Amino acid sequence: MAIMTHDPTPLDHAHWYHDQVVFLTGATGNLGGCMLYKLAVQLPTKKIYVLCRRSLEQAMNKWEASMPDQVEEIFDSGKVHCIIGDTTEPQLGLKRVDRERLQQEVTVVIHGAASISLIDELHKAVQEHCSAMTNMIELASQMAHLRAFVYVSSYMVGMLLSDGTPKERFRNVAPDESGPEEQVASILATHSSPYSDQFPSTYSQAKYLSERLLLAREESLPVLVLRPTSIGPAIRDPYPLYGVPGSVPVDSAIHLFTQSGVYRSVNETEKFSQEAIIDEIPVDMAVNGCLLHIADGSRGLVHLGCQLYVIQTLGDLMAHWKKYGPKDLASQIAKLNKERNGALARHAYEELYRTHRTWFVDCSRSQHLQAIGGPIGLSLANHSFEQYMKERVEKQGRMLSQQMKRWNSQS
Repeated sequence: MAIMTHDPTPLDHAHWYHDQVVFLTGATGNLGGCMLYKLAVQLPTKKIYVLCRRSLEQAMNKWEASMPDQVEEIFDSGKVHCIIGDTTEPQLGLKRVDRERLQQEVTVVIHGAASISLIDELHKAVQEHCSAMTNMIELASQMAHLRAFVYVSSYMVGMLLSDGTPKERFRNVAPDESGPEEQVASILATHSSPYSDQFPSTYSQAKYLSERLLLAREESLPVLVLRPTSIGPAIRDPYPLYGVPGSVPVDSAIHLFTQSGVYRSVNETEKFSQEAIIDEIPVDMAVNGCLLHIADGSRGLVHLGCQLYVIQTLGDLMAHWKKYGPKDLASQIAKLNKERNGALARHAYEELYRTHRTWFVDCSRSQHLQAIGGPIGLSLANHSFEQYMKERVEKQGRMLSQQMKRWNSQS
């Protein structure tokens, strides 16, 4: 008798969400906002509990700023329920009734709340990320119907732990390293760690320890750790080129370096290998990958990077800026007579130089999903990367020109 095989279709993955109740943290951020839009508008999700820090008004202001034309549609869905809390507080700072509701109803946890600062002191970064993870684990352990605990980490965790293309498997920083709880306690007490040189930033080390705290519970929790690479503007959702200001690293770096008196010239990039990979994935593709893997029942570690989109080098990026950027950009930069954020620019430049690589992260676990289309698909059918870069560079170029004109008028 022949064995029937089942080829997943877009409907299979989208339909999976029809009876799911999702608890989402970090929903006012870049990736989290896109995630909220897709769960509320594009998927048949039963209910979405959104953790809002401090106040609903503050959260609404952020959504109105980042996706003003989509907010009404999101909340008109009737699926979104905002609850006030803070991942870093004991029991997430939740009211008892909210906590009990989450314990009884939630089937999927997507934990993406975190500071994205790369320059926090180590103890501060570890305190924020790891206390949040500990609190999330405690709550998830009490959820009666949990089917997936998804942690949105970062590819930066494994950047310096591999001599070549990082594979989708967990690697310890050292064979004899102590447990995550012990490391966290030591860092909070001493403000230092013997492993700090294994990470490009305090952010990535805090993410690493958060991962390890969660992995210690993978026998009792359905753990999925996602490591997206650098997040780029959206291809399509919630709208083309969506991206929360300051949360698109490549664009932020360009703005930072052009306003710095030390790194104003694009010639500075010649110190880097022009073959260095800009491992970037549009935010909506990263979210789609996350949602597909949840529906697929994936566990363990998954990378989401340029291997699923377009592999672009630093030379390619500079060529797009020369082709589509403002023709008078160099002269505008030359007119600036005041350094802005110079110390931050120097720090960022040095870190980029130290960590730039000519390889990209392995995304093999998502290859079987690349042909899937639809609202949460990874298919690139009918997408033009050249047009995407043209519109992106033109938008960023206009913003840079306007900013520099304001600065010159203030001088």
